[in-house]
Amino acid sequence: MNIKELRKQAIKRYENGESPKEIYQSLGKGKTWFFKWLKRYKLDGEDWTKSHSRKPHQSPKRIDKIMEQTVIETRKYLEKKQYSQIGALAISYDLNKQGIISPPISTINK
Repeated sequence: MNIKELRKQAIKRYENGESPKEIYQSLGKGKTWFFKWLKRYKLDGEDWTKSHSRKPHQSPKRIDKIMEQTVIETRKYLEKKQYSQIGALAISYDLNKQGIISPPISTINK
């Protein structure tokens, strides 16, 4: 039995009068699992058995594409220089030397 059929079976049993506790325990699932799918069944209509994406809709702290490209180009430039460091600190230092406000070191490391 696949996961969608398991969800449908749980809701069908609930509609037939079985208690939620009996349902989720017999299926080896938790209380939150059962009530999550019951809520989706009541609200979403026909596509309620589909899993929703967990990806955030926005990434407000993400750097823009131009800065990302600048960091990549700076790293490539540093790789070509003999005896040059190429880590996040070196990239940040080089960007600041060029007059560009660099993103945090932790961001460059990503």
